[in-house]
Amino acid sequence: MPIKDPDNVNWVVVIYLFIITSLGSLASYCYHVLNGGKFNIWVLIAQIFISTFAGALVVLAASYFNWQFEFAGGVAGLAGWSGATLIKALEERLIKKAKGDGR
Repeated sequence: MPIKDPDNVNWVVVIYLFIITSLGSLASYCYHVLNGGKFNIWVLIAQIFISTFAGALVVLAASYFNWQFEFAGGVAGLAGWSGATLIKALEERLIKKAKGDGR
């Protein structure tokens, strides 16, 4: 399968998806703080990096599956909110498939 031509990428949509991912990440961290968690700038920065990675996976999936703009934005926001949990779930599914356990 060929990689899509980078000249045809809608960068406004990509930037929008990363903004939505960042908002999901910040919302998740604020929820953690509101529920009694201690604020730590390094944890916040780490969460933003992890959520950005999750958002990048969403951008790739949205491009591959030709998702509608609104749907991709919603999934990007959820990826930002769930961050490492999403990455871990995808990792476990990939490992199952590699072992031949997944269907």
